[in-house]
This record gives sequence, structure tokens and C-alpha cells, in this order.
Amino acid sequence: MRHFYVKSTKGMTSGEFNINDTAGSAGRLDIIARCVNAAFWISHSLRTDVVFHTILFGPPNSPIYIKIVGKKLRKVQPDERNISIFLKKAIERFEEDRVVETTPGIFASRKTFEDVIEEYKDCDFYLLGEDGSDISDCDVSENAFFILGDKEDLVDEEVAILEKHGAKKVSLGKISYLTSHCIGFLNVYLDRKN
Repeated sequence: MRHFYVKSTKGMTSGEFNINDTAGSAGRLDIIARCVNAAFWISHSLRTDVVFHTILFGPPNSPIYIKIVGKKLRKVQPDERNISIFLKKAIERFEEDRVVETTPGIFASRKTFEDVIEEYKDCDFYLLGEDGSDISDCDVSENAFFILGDKEDLVDEEVAILEKHGAKKVSLGKISYLTSHCIGFLNVYLDRKN
């Protein structure tokens, strides 16, 4: 199983945003939608061996953790607007103190970053960063859990949590790529290795 976590630094935690302007009115949820697309879709099919994670840290009700499970995902189309509609449903259907399957394969709950990492502590964590070891020099496990920022890096406290769990810092090169492009590259890279 492959896992991708993308931090949504300013992602809105209320459904009161314009679905046609997720870059401006939703705290850059457009980035998350593009990352979901890169994580799951291949030509004429959907990856069932991927789980996508994000935590929305924007106002007014953060944090909201959203998990998307490829093998259970239904009815979502690969375009940014459609994915954003399902993200909006997850935010609107969120309930305190329980995990809610807001639509098939999409779950919303209240979790911190540390909660998520602790839940998946049996995975092998890889933190993406330009100053990490080159990905081609790493023996990436079959139970890889990749951690990426959106347009901002993780904060020191989050990095410390990952270090406590033995995360390896890996790089795709010295150029700073879009987060969604990193996910697409990682999927292709791992497909070719297997």
C-alpha cells in the first residue's frame, strides 16, 4: 500500500467557499484536489493500492483530517472541480468525536498530525525535501508513507514527530516541484521499480 500525506496549511474547514474559486476562497484546496488526482488516477482507471491523507489547518474549525482510500472510492471524477466538490462534502459532513465516511472511500475526522503518524507507525515514512537523500539511492519499502507540504514546508514540531518515527528525508532533485507533480513522479517511479 502507498500512502501520501499533504499538509493543507490554510485549507478551509468550513464548506462556505466558492467551489469555482478553491484557490482563493478555500485556502488553496485546489492544491489538495490536484494532489488527489495525481495520487489516484491513471489512464482509464483508478489506483486501488493508494491512500491519500490531508489535514486542513485553515479557519474556522481546524484541524480536519480527510482520508481517501482508493479501493473504496466511488463516483469521483479526476477533474479538479469534481474532486473539490467531494472535499467540500467531507468538510460539511464532518462530525466531532467520530470518523464519518462522508462519501464512499472518503473519511473525515478530528485528528492531529501526530495522531495520523501514530496510527500508521507500522509504515515507513519518507519526508520529501530538496535537501534529502536522492530517491534513487533509497530502497523504498512497499509500505511507504510519503509526507509533503503544500506550498509551505512542515513546521519543526511536525518534522520532530517524523524523526521520532524514523522518517527518512528523500529528494526528487534540487528543483522545488509542485506537490502534485511530486506525487505523480513517485507513482511512476514506484510503478517502474515493481
